[in-house]
Amino acid sequence: MKGLNLMLVLLGLLAGGPLQAAVSLSGTRLVFDGRFREVSIEARNRGTEEVLLQAWLSDANEGPEPSVNLPFVLTPPLVRLAPEHRQVLRLMYEGLGMPVGRESLLHLYVLEIPRSRPGDGLLNIAIRQRINVLYRPPGLPGDPAATPQRLNWTLVRDDSGVHRLRVENPTVFHAALLNIQIEEDPLQGTSQPLGDDLLVPPGERRELILARSPAQHLRFKALTDYGGQRVYRARLAFGTPFNASLSADTAHSEQKVSSHD
Repeated sequence: MKGLNLMLVLLGLLAGGPLQAAVSLSGTRLVFDGRFREVSIEARNRGTEEVLLQAWLSDANEGPEPSVNLPFVLTPPLVRLAPEHRQVLRLMYEGLGMPVGRESLLHLYVLEIPRSRPGDGLLNIAIRQRINVLYRPPGLPGDPAATPQRLNWTLVRDDSGVHRLRVENPTVFHAALLNIQIEEDPLQGTSQPLGDDLLVPPGERRELILARSPAQHLRFKALTDYGGQRVYRARLAFGTPFNASLSADTAHSEQKVSSHD
């Protein structure tokens, strides 16, 4: 599998641009509510040729290899998908084996293998997609939608004089952040980008390095359970933890995410 992954990357570079997948998924993330026995996502072949679809689940900490010890069943693991046809991928939990006090992160991989025709002289390239699967056991305290507002941010300066922005997640849910930036001059529309995406697991901390001295405000987007985006802003406070609030322009930015989180 590792050799195949490397080959796909090299072929993508030789092709001179990003590869376009014929198969699309109905969501950019999958939240498994532990109150129910299963969750599903739909794969659709938007191409003009039949493809072979292979799907598997892996532990987020173990790389793309299929995890045989996870207490889940994914069906079907392998299926042929005709043009403009759809296939529902069902993920079922066996009932035991996952942490019950916090949300867990898994990865769902979908490998799209084009049909090979003898003698056509064409190079067939398999394309792999990955989305996050959040297993959420029943009875967790708090509201997952409130997680971005509960994040604790702290602006510090280390011994070398570099400014660092720390973010701690005190909740039992994952926080998926996008377009993190420091607003340097809101009137001029200038800002200092800090990262395109950042996933902060429950109880963990992440750190971002500022290239320049900070201005007054932090701005970022956070993903909802349904793949939408909400905007949050906070006034920077040096050395003192602070929280962000839902921005007034959230209504204009809530949209389906077109890329993976």
